[in-house]
Amino acid sequence: MPEISIIVPVYRAEKYLNDCVDSILNQTYSDFELVLIEDGSPDQSGAICDEYAQRDDRVRVIHQKNQGQAAARNHALPMTQGKWLCYVDSDDTIHPQMLEQLHRAAVESGAGISMCQMLEAPEPPEDYEQPVEFSYTLLTMDEKTLTELHDREAYPGWVACAKLIRREYVEGYPFHTGRVYEDNEAVTRWLLPAKTLAMLPTQLYFYRTNPESTTKSQFSLKRLDYLWALESMISYFQSVGFHTLAQRFVERYVEAAASACYGVRNELKRPERANGILADVQRFLRRENLKLTRRERLSLLEAAHPNAMGRFWSVAEKVRKLWK
Repeated sequence: MPEISIIVPVYRAEKYLNDCVDSILNQTYSDFELVLIEDGSPDQSGAICDEYAQRDDRVRVIHQKNQGQAAARNHALPMTQGKWLCYVDSDDTIHPQMLEQLHRAAVESGAGISMCQMLEAPEPPEDYEQPVEFSYTLLTMDEKTLTELHDREAYPGWVACAKLIRREYVEGYPFHTGRVYEDNEAVTRWLLPAKTLAMLPTQLYFYRTNPESTTKSQFSLKRLDYLWALESMISYFQSVGFHTLAQRFVERYVEAAASACYGVRNELKRPERANGILADVQRFLRRENLKLTRRERLSLLEAAHPNAMGRFWSVAEKVRKLWK
């Protein structure tokens, strides 16, 4: 039985799939299985996956009709055997020592999750595969630590990649199918059961920036799922008593809602959706008994009603001058 199960959803990945799979098979740590979930891809990705399965007995391929990344990851889970799970995106690559160092950190520390840093760029640097030294910091997954990590932009719950995760956490809370930003929502539910997290300082995961990806491309209604993910995360933090951390994510939520209002109004030319977004936000805040600062309230109003707020500020400036 392999120690680690690596799950790679594959869709329209023929351009980078070889680089991704080669980087996994060339790891310094070899006690793993690689499961490629070919998600009904219309290109040659499925054939590439099958070729790897024929050449290396650590590789297994599952073909399915297109259902999306979350469904692909969930579909793979019961077909794996590893004590630890590792997720890699099919257009990314990993450093040759990533599995070795993540596993060593998890075992030495007793942490339920280990995590390395990500390097984001269009292409990996030439020296990316050079050997790196091993070190990690053991973090307790309490509110104080998570809030500090959030405030210095090191919050570990944004993505499933660049991590080694004990399988029972994922089995206990799988990905929400039919959504994007689903790993933002799911990873948050794994952190507290893990109790501790071993954080490596090195960039052992290469994330290929792709302007055509769902989260990077031109605005679409799928981007509204980010609001869904943040609402779920905020509700969860509220439920476990992490109210300070929940309020931090309310700040992100308001920024995301304002951005969504701008997107539907100016890019999709559907201003009526902006009013709907604002109404949904207000309902959520009331349900969770959350308060906004004056700046946050104005930010939402300006995004949802730019013309009215423009007139308001114009009048306010005239009144201010009269009182001078």
